[in-house]
Amino acid sequence: MGARAYMAGSPFPVDPEDPLAAARGQSLEGLLSLLEQLDGAEEVAVVRSALAAGVPEPRVVEELQREVERRLARVRDPAEEHW
Repeated sequence: MGARAYMAGSPFPVDPEDPLAAARGQSLEGLLSLLEQLDGAEEVAVVRSALAAGVPEPRVVEELQREVERRLARVRDPAEEHW
């Protein structure tokens, strides 16, 4: 039996009430696309620069995941921006 690719199985169940569901289980490129859609074009450029500079991809993905989740939560609750 050959090695299974990461995330080769069925995707995680998606809760339609979860404001962060769109970010869960995304690849690096998927997260970058979401970030760009969430008005994060400048941050996408920073992420690509970090990768080019040799920052390890797992660390970049972890930070990117948090940023996308933060933006998704803010879109879900615009009042949160006024802290």
